[in-house]
Amino acid sequence: MLRATHAVIDLGALVHNLRALRSLCAPSVEVIGVVKADAYGHGAVEIGRALAGEGVRRLAVAIVEEAIALREAGVPGSILVLGAFSSGGAEEIAARGFEAVVSDMAFAERLSGAAHALGRTVGVHLKFDTGMGRFGFMPANAVETTQRILALPGLNVVGAMTHFAASDEAAHVKFTREQIRCLTTIRDRLREAGITIPLWHAANSAGILGYPEAHLDAVRPGIALYGGVPKYPSPCPVALKQVMTLKTFIAQVRELPAGHTVSYGRTFRTQRPSRFAVLAIGYADGYNRPLSNKGEVLIRGRRAPVTGRVCMDTTVVDVTGIPEARPGDEVVLCGSQGGETISVDDMATALGTIPHTVMTGITARVPRVTIS
Repeated sequence: MLRATHAVIDLGALVHNLRALRSLCAPSVEVIGVVKADAYGHGAVEIGRALAGEGVRRLAVAIVEEAIALREAGVPGSILVLGAFSSGGAEEIAARGFEAVVSDMAFAERLSGAAHALGRTVGVHLKFDTGMGRFGFMPANAVETTQRILALPGLNVVGAMTHFAASDEAAHVKFTREQIRCLTTIRDRLREAGITIPLWHAANSAGILGYPEAHLDAVRPGIALYGGVPKYPSPCPVALKQVMTLKTFIAQVRELPAGHTVSYGRTFRTQRPSRFAVLAIGYADGYNRPLSNKGEVLIRGRRAPVTGRVCMDTTVVDVTGIPEARPGDEVVLCGSQGGETISVDDMATALGTIPHTVMTGITARVPRVTIS
């Protein structure tokens, strides 16, 4: 690894989070580990292997290409493709033995045709739209729709699911509970029609933490696996550990006189003689430009404010209050150093966004280094 700028991925913290989430569920509840978007920027292959080592038998990805990468890396277990939007997706799913979420009849028929042509059977999870309004079969037609899919050759309905719209928001507790009731009503109606589907799942991270009635047969943790804490429920019922620590180093220390401007656009002007550290990280690495004049980093266990605009490859911070700061010093942008912590949630708040965008925004040119 040539770059000192890197992200440390703590697999021990991942395992801690998985076990904490499992502690909230009945022993019979399966955990489907969500590793889409390169495991939220943490590295899907290493994360997938670690989860499999803890007994997670099924991983979920967003697109077929992510599933292929896991399988070709030898990650064990079933792989569930949550969305297959390309025309060749059905053929790849059938050929490689992945499971697939089915949310419209046209895709079900394409998948059936691909499986039948190959002489294979594909496990599918039916998705019902209980309020998200994005993908899914409508509840009113659940029995008829399920019967039509069961009649298609090459498909084995192994699961049924829904997607919560606002389970992480306290203002929408009633709506989330209505979504849960809608899905369980669909399950009951299917059973009355003589249709039994083995695996029912709805709960994302916030669903696991705040809605025990949503645990059903399986849960789908995503952000909480990586230490992101949903806003609801608050307080969080378990202690989660941040899996990623983003680090860089001081490339240069500069002393500037009063009245000197810093970085593009001259948005910061010194009010006194000051010391500044130039960091070897910028928005091309995922340290977002909106942190300009607003973010903070940790140097020698103390906070240093971002000064001026974050550049593509570099960021400048004020180290006047850290006189011992030197070139080569480790800098933590997200994580802990000494007794201080800048969490992914802190960064998300500063950016006016959610932890998911912070994690997935760390770009591929930042090496990931895994530790146990």
